[in-house]
Amino acid sequence: MALPSSSSASRWIYDAFLSFRGEDTRTNFTDHLYAALKRNGIRTFRDDDELERGEEIGPELLKAIENSRFSIIIFSKNYASSTWCLDELAHIIKCKNELGRTVLPVFYHVEPSDVRKQKRSFEEAFAGHEERFKEKMEKLEGWRDALRQAANLGGEHVRNGHESIIIDNIVKEISDKLNPKRLSTALTPVGLDIRADAVIELLYGKPLDFCVVGIYGMAGIGKTTIAVEVYNSIFREFEGSCFLKHVRENSGPMGTPRLQNQLLYEILKGKHEKIYNEDRGLTVIEERLRGMRVLIVLDDVDKLQQINKILGNLRWLSPGSRIIITTRIKNLLELSSVYRQYEVKELFKEESLRLLSINAFDRWHPKEEYMELAKNIVRYVGGNPLALIVLGSSLSGQSVDVWKSRLEKLRAYPDGGIKKILEISYHCLDDDSQKNLFLDIACFFIGMDKDYVFSILDGCGDLFVVDGVNTLIKRCLVKIGHDNEVVMHDLLRDMGREIVRQECPKEPGKRSRVWHHEEAFDLLTDKTGKIHMHGLFLLSFFLISEFSTNAFRKMKRLRLLQLNNVNLTGSYEHISKMLRWLCWRECHLESLPADLHMENLVALDMHYSSLIKFWKEEMFLEKLKFLDLSHSRELTRTPNFKRLPNLEMLKLKGCTSLVKVHKSVRHLTKIVTLNLKDCRNLENLPRSIGALRSLVNLNISGCSKLDELPEELGNLESLVVFAADRTAISRVPTTFADLKNLRSLSMPNRQLAITSPMKGPILISSLPSSLRELDLSYCNLSDDMIPDAFQNLPQLFDVNLGGNNFSSLPDCISLLPQLYVLLLKDCKMLRSIPKLHPRVRKLDATGCTSLERINPIDWQHHPWMELDGCHKLLEIEGFFMLKSIEVDFLKKLLETHGLSMEIESVQGFYESGMYHIFVRGNEIPSWFNLSSMGDPICFDVPPLQGHKILGFIFCAVYTWEECSESCLISPRAQIENVTKMITWNYVPKVTFLLDRVKEDIMWLSYWSINEIEIGGGNKVMVHFTEGGDGQLKKYGARLLYQQNDQAGPEIEEPALIHEVSYMGFGRGYSQRSQTLWLNIHTHRLFCHYLWEGGSTQKKEAWKNEILRIRKRCVIGKKFDPRGK
Repeated sequence: MALPSSSSASRWIYDAFLSFRGEDTRTNFTDHLYAALKRNGIRTFRDDDELERGEEIGPELLKAIENSRFSIIIFSKNYASSTWCLDELAHIIKCKNELGRTVLPVFYHVEPSDVRKQKRSFEEAFAGHEERFKEKMEKLEGWRDALRQAANLGGEHVRNGHESIIIDNIVKEISDKLNPKRLSTALTPVGLDIRADAVIELLYGKPLDFCVVGIYGMAGIGKTTIAVEVYNSIFREFEGSCFLKHVRENSGPMGTPRLQNQLLYEILKGKHEKIYNEDRGLTVIEERLRGMRVLIVLDDVDKLQQINKILGNLRWLSPGSRIIITTRIKNLLELSSVYRQYEVKELFKEESLRLLSINAFDRWHPKEEYMELAKNIVRYVGGNPLALIVLGSSLSGQSVDVWKSRLEKLRAYPDGGIKKILEISYHCLDDDSQKNLFLDIACFFIGMDKDYVFSILDGCGDLFVVDGVNTLIKRCLVKIGHDNEVVMHDLLRDMGREIVRQECPKEPGKRSRVWHHEEAFDLLTDKTGKIHMHGLFLLSFFLISEFSTNAFRKMKRLRLLQLNNVNLTGSYEHISKMLRWLCWRECHLESLPADLHMENLVALDMHYSSLIKFWKEEMFLEKLKFLDLSHSRELTRTPNFKRLPNLEMLKLKGCTSLVKVHKSVRHLTKIVTLNLKDCRNLENLPRSIGALRSLVNLNISGCSKLDELPEELGNLESLVVFAADRTAISRVPTTFADLKNLRSLSMPNRQLAITSPMKGPILISSLPSSLRELDLSYCNLSDDMIPDAFQNLPQLFDVNLGGNNFSSLPDCISLLPQLYVLLLKDCKMLRSIPKLHPRVRKLDATGCTSLERINPIDWQHHPWMELDGCHKLLEIEGFFMLKSIEVDFLKKLLETHGLSMEIESVQGFYESGMYHIFVRGNEIPSWFNLSSMGDPICFDVPPLQGHKILGFIFCAVYTWEECSESCLISPRAQIENVTKMITWNYVPKVTFLLDRVKEDIMWLSYWSINEIEIGGGNKVMVHFTEGGDGQLKKYGARLLYQQNDQAGPEIEEPALIHEVSYMGFGRGYSQRSQTLWLNIHTHRLFCHYLWEGGSTQKKEAWKNEILRIRKRCVIGKKFDPRGK
């Protein structure tokens, strides 16, 4: 069967298609996977009619496969025995090869090699098929080939491990590709839906300009989990959204600006000034986010000041904005402007039992022999989700005797509270190595990169890091985040730190770890540190602190040391020889002292140091893996790398005095990351850099004096990411094509010679086919330079061609099956954008001032488009266009209330059978001759007697109280046929920004009702709602229909309009709808008109004939994002 070509309008109806053998997995793995996908908002097709299947696969299933972005194939023991499953598989592979669909295989208790080679149960199944399909051997071979291709893709392998972890991996992979703004959700969300729905009801239950909801409850009760679930459900409905985690922990003079920067970065996509002062940050937030509908979550707040420093008094928030705050302190919400509150209460007993069972047995109910024990544990623990998850995970795979022992420990703490319960899980870890790992992470390493942390702790020698961390993860004491960071719940962190504090409550020097600033300061001042000290953490942000090295004399076992802005005096030989991690930021030494014991160092971090040279006397640092000297602005030369044979990461970012890299760099045979970003005086890279066969990441961005790359760069066989923007490089090495593993290349540069005198054709075509990310912005590319440049780069995912001089893009760009992001910002000569592959999710054409037309876009999956500054844009096919309006009709509309118009042609905004224009005015036209006071416009449609309804005319008047510069206007309406229970929500595709509006504005719109069923005798209600800055003053609606003896009058003939019109006054109510946002700038949508007479008025009006309109556009259709 022929598939629809990729150039046709291919729509993704589903995010994922599940192919599985029902008798093997329907009631277990597949059911759990389907529930997890659905819970995360991933639209999934699962065929539930397997028992009624016939011989041939149905056309509905074929279409479902074609209209699914991902196909998840669950290979199980009896999968190949079903010809239906094999037909599904063959079609899935066909869609992958021809339409670029993504396939995710799951090997459920079968080996991939058995699938690939058809062994064991697959061999038995095909023996039967060969007998049955003797006359259709080509069909059999097609099945075999599909199995081979699918097995070669790799995938998740379910053996005897926790199936929930595999499911979480699948959901995470799909979620990340569908929408990177989604947050990771709870692995076992028992009772989550009903609680999240309750919060959503508070957010949307009654009309408010903006709404703030506070979620409060005890520690570990699930406040953050609920907030994440709500955020994931609704964030697409807003122009911008941000989830700020750990507000309590990150607040303060240094932390608050970081939170403010994160908020602005996520909502404005990085387009904002850097914030260094919290007061300035608050001003910028109010100025930049005013007028935007935003969703903001402040997680873990414990002081009113934290809310005020980030969001101010909240009065600047735009209508429709939603704020969520989580806190342990109910009183804090009562003191603030939080209008609604939701208390998170403990789980019900049935929910608690289920959550315990999932984590202990990986099933919904306890095993029979454990049932009473599980019920007793729930009785003592209560309904705190965190305690149940941690306790259940620690009991997973344990015997009945162990369960009984754990229950006795719980009985020993009848009033111990949640921390005592969690402490039991800590004490039940297998050995001291695991306990020390947990305490080190709790005290020092939360939020740091997993690989970095594990290497440091592994260097300590006696912690058995890999096995130990796996145990901590399995027992839910530690998690690994989306960005590979180490994550620990605040309650577990506090518990771990309390365990350390209890080692010696009154004398910090006798403890194993000190992390609190004041305690560390006193300890070093009084020289009270003892031999037990394992780790010390001192941050001094404002004043330089000075201590004697004698303070370290007794800390013989010190292995982890972090100092910020600290001076040390005396002999450095007093500092422990066992030191593995030294993080000494803002160190004021000019070189490392010769008597500092560094032979056992695994990681050395000296950000913002005053080092001029690395060391006075060279040392052999055999164990050093991580060296970070970033922003050491006085550093003039690198060390002799021959003395650092096992270095894996070297960061010299922002070392602005560095002139060259030592040629001994070739000895770094294990180096993975080399970061030279913003070394603006670096003049060259040594040719010996080609010897770094293990190098994966190379960053030379901002090295503005670097004007050439060595040809030996092509020898970097492991290179995956190469960033080289903001350099003086004018030529790409001819060996670039040899970088077979290169995935990401960034080389925006006006001096870059894209063409080669020797080769002639474009060098883009010589780039490795493995590339996934390509940045060639501002490279002076013209039409003749990129005719078919991308046809050899099929893996491209993210392409940036901004700032170039071409007028059109090559057709081959529409054939890139993996393309997800296309950036064309500031391509001033670009006139049209060809049809793009349905996979594209982001298109940025900001500042493309010649752009007139964008060919069809796949709107089904809500792409993000940036079109700000596209003054000449006339049409996005399938979305909107600017279309001529008959001037005679427009004049008649204006003449009805004493206005005249001196213009021969005008363009109005046209979308889906609707025309819109704006005129100045404050009165509803007289032919809306029936009016009423109240919120909705309500009327009965009169008997039509064979007449045909044409549509509606709407009129709305907006006024502004404080709008001196520019104002947003976004008319929104809802038509409801009460009789037929049909509702149509109108969310405009364009939110207009009108400059210097000082008077009322009237919106006139004609809507065709081809898609709305309205007949004689029907009861109809029309609601208007506000959108933007304007206040809705009054509005009217008029029904139009055509006499049955007319040939078909158009809207410009108002004489044929039946006199049924109604006018209402009121502000309507807010709507909750799914939206898709883009930026647009156009100047053709505003029609000026003049009162009769008054030449001065006429001259002034025509002087400003075209107003700039440059704000958000939105198209949307109403649906419940939770799938209901």
